[in-house]
Amino acid sequence: MESSSGLMEAQQRSARRDPGTIRLTQIALLIAGLGALLMVFNFFGLAMVGLVLAVIGALLAARGGLGHRWFVILAIGAALAVIGRLVAESNETLGGWLAVIATLMLLIGVSLGYPVASDEE
Repeated sequence: MESSSGLMEAQQRSARRDPGTIRLTQIALLIAGLGALLMVFNFFGLAMVGLVLAVIGALLAARGGLGHRWFVILAIGAALAVIGRLVAESNETLGGWLAVIATLMLLIGVSLGYPVASDEE
């Protein structure tokens, strides 16, 4: 009889080899990274679009189910970005710093979690 942790490990191993799951995770991480860059650099006034893209990218990456450690960083970064935007309404300096920290966390999560061909071994 296989335990639930063994079942989860078997599902995760099969997900790592599924090209659709890998492609979904890659696209989601690229969306989250683009959102993080738009939040900080505010190209053409698209910082709010960047916030939405970062959250959507984090949610889509969760659906892929690849990895745990990098996703925690990505999820905290997305949540911190939303909190930073809410705080920025009353205190722009603190909200700005929270957005910068969130962007760094998002970009670190994207760089650690991006699946490449060597991960499929």
